[in-house]
Amino acid sequence: MAAAATLTKIRFEKATPAIGARVQGVALDETATPEIVQALREGLHEHGVLFFELGEGVEEAQQRNFARLFGELEPVYGFSTEQQEAQAKRGSGGLIDADFQPLKEYRTAQWHTDGTPFERPPQAAILTAVEPPELGGGTMWASMYAAYEDLSSHFQNLLDGLQVLHGTMRTPFVRERAQSIHPAVIRDPVTGRKALYVNSVYSERFLDMSESESDALMRFLFEHVKSPEFHVALTWRPGTTAVWEERVTQHRAIDAFTGKRKLRRITIKGDKPSA
Repeated sequence: MAAAATLTKIRFEKATPAIGARVQGVALDETATPEIVQALREGLHEHGVLFFELGEGVEEAQQRNFARLFGELEPVYGFSTEQQEAQAKRGSGGLIDADFQPLKEYRTAQWHTDGTPFERPPQAAILTAVEPPELGGGTMWASMYAAYEDLSSHFQNLLDGLQVLHGTMRTPFVRERAQSIHPAVIRDPVTGRKALYVNSVYSERFLDMSESESDALMRFLFEHVKSPEFHVALTWRPGTTAVWEERVTQHRAIDAFTGKRKLRRITIKGDKPSA
């Protein structure tokens, strides 16, 4: 009865018809019971991105403890850059500071999903507002379930089974080059739904196609993802935390804001995406 009572207090309030939910009834230092973990992880796969208001002054250790509700933490995320190394020396690793990582220069203001040049991209990511902008500077997410399902059956049949080369060709700020091949369409293991797995920052080309065919199809899909019907937007406030499932969403920052913009990121280890 105690477990059932705990679960009844967790509420998922849909943010849009296609993506996102605001979560009520979860505390910052929530005890990781199996029932709570299952409810949150299933909710994440269903809604794509979850929004929490955890209160002001969330410390890094508290955020990391909260993040463990969603999986095993990655010690360090992703690519080595000069700015990341400078932050690590200052003891601010994991902090996304727009003063050191300009949104346009680092392509975070373009639709993307993290780490697809890796064989095992992150499964999920968590951002907590440390010093949110005075005005603007929010983050948007797009449902790749909805993006796939909105395509005609002809396009779905074309994409099913195609493979895509992902790499760091468009990210000159990355010090180490990386490439990996993933399906153009993947299937989420929890919901069973198919999701488009092509993004404008890291997807370089379709395999077994001519360059002109691949470029035309890529351009179409990059524009398709911009459809507002697939989107949800978040305005950052102190203590706001967003958790998103990397495989079934894309995200982008809004590069129009006043004041500082500091967010702390943690990522969850993932496996190889599969169709």
